[in-house]
Amino acid sequence: MKNWIGGLICFIALASCSNDDDNTVVVNTDLIGKWQLVEQLLDPGDGSGIFRPVDSQLTIEFFDNGTVISTNGSLCNMFIESQDTSSGTFSLDDTTLNIGCGDDTITIFFQKMGPDLILNFICIEACAQKYKKLP
Repeated sequence: MKNWIGGLICFIALASCSNDDDNTVVVNTDLIGKWQLVEQLLDPGDGSGIFRPVDSQLTIEFFDNGTVISTNGSLCNMFIESQDTSSGTFSLDDTTLNIGCGDDTITIFFQKMGPDLILNFICIEACAQKYKKLP
């Protein structure tokens, strides 16, 4: 009887295994999708900076494989408007974007605040961008 029960347990364990050779990491989050830049914060050095509306076509798109791409502008330098694009990866564990910029990789911290996505750049004074998700 013990051999029969042991055999049944082994059969169930083997039957539940799958041959999944796909190593794609799927991120299940509301971060996935396209976001458009709507406001920017640049502090003059005295802590009085606030988010101000911008007229920009810059979008960033997060994909469920952990990559991110910007269009109609680059994330490499938030102070220069360009038509360049940038790309990299994102991590939900440490809430960072790692963007390839020429021979370097820059790190941008992000946070979700309600419906908004805030990108916090590494600057001497506070500087950030606010994005809204596109339908």
